[in-house]
Amino acid sequence: MTESIVVTVTYGKREHLLRQVLDGVRNSDVSMVVVVDNGAAWPVKAGLTVAYPDFVHVVEMVENTGSAMGYSTGIQRALELGAEYIWLLDDDNRPRSDALQKLFEVYNSELMNTPRDQLAVLAFRPEHQADVAMGVATHRINPRANSFRGFHVLDIPYKIWRRTRWGRPQACGILPATIALDTAPYSGLLFHRGLIQSIGLPNHDFVLYADDNEFTYRIVTNGGRILLVTAALIDDLESSWNVKKRFSNGFLGNLKGAGDFRAYYGMRNGVYVDTLYIKKNGFVFWVNRYVYMSLLFLFSVMLRKTERYRLLRDAVDDGLSGKLGLNKKYQL
Repeated sequence: MTESIVVTVTYGKREHLLRQVLDGVRNSDVSMVVVVDNGAAWPVKAGLTVAYPDFVHVVEMVENTGSAMGYSTGIQRALELGAEYIWLLDDDNRPRSDALQKLFEVYNSELMNTPRDQLAVLAFRPEHQADVAMGVATHRINPRANSFRGFHVLDIPYKIWRRTRWGRPQACGILPATIALDTAPYSGLLFHRGLIQSIGLPNHDFVLYADDNEFTYRIVTNGGRILLVTAALIDDLESSWNVKKRFSNGFLGNLKGAGDFRAYYGMRNGVYVDTLYIKKNGFVFWVNRYVYMSLLFLFSVMLRKTERYRLLRDAVDDGLSGKLGLNKKYQL
């Protein structure tokens, strides 16, 4: 059996979610699950080693160190335990019974074109990859060059059109079997240990949010491929704080999403990633940033969220200047 190890990170009071995930992967072709206790408010090691003997390996962190440190530590431990393949899952990602099998089918087929140390495949989460689920054209799935936080002035006509009854995306037909991505979340990502030797571990300085995007952008910029496998399904047991399903646009998500620390790190790190991988033309990037921030300000005034706007503006400034690491004003 191929040595495949799942890595997941848990925190807070999420035992009820994590146990469903563990039960979901227990019958898959997985030899072990590395659970990183990232400041959880329950006895993770005591609870899981009794319930899942010889299946769960717990790594205890002193406190919540953020997703970047959590996943980096978990991946490193999986490698030390002899993992040939590593499958990353959030602690609320419950895979369907055949998800791992579907991932390996695509992975093994793609090996004819892409070396193991440059290849990753991603399971499909319909709630988070809503545009894919609704059949949006694949060329609109990846960020456009010089966009700012996913916003580009050239996309405005399309964004208006898709909000009309004629242009609103609707699920229909059969989805493509695979979609090539420029970047991906940790959640559902499967790769060979050689990939880490090639691109390295997640960057701890991101602390929380967009560390997965920066990590996976390295795959593509290194000449590799990320393939989303639409037949490999994962059910999200809990909605994200700013998922599109909850807010009609990204401006509302940033302004109304719960948690100042989430808004700050999400914006700061996302902007920094944009400057590294999306920005190709300084002037066009500036135009998109200017229009985006102007619209964000207008929404903040209408929603009476100007204080959150100022937080986001500061986060943008920090992202543009590359000021990463833990900000003492926004503890986890």
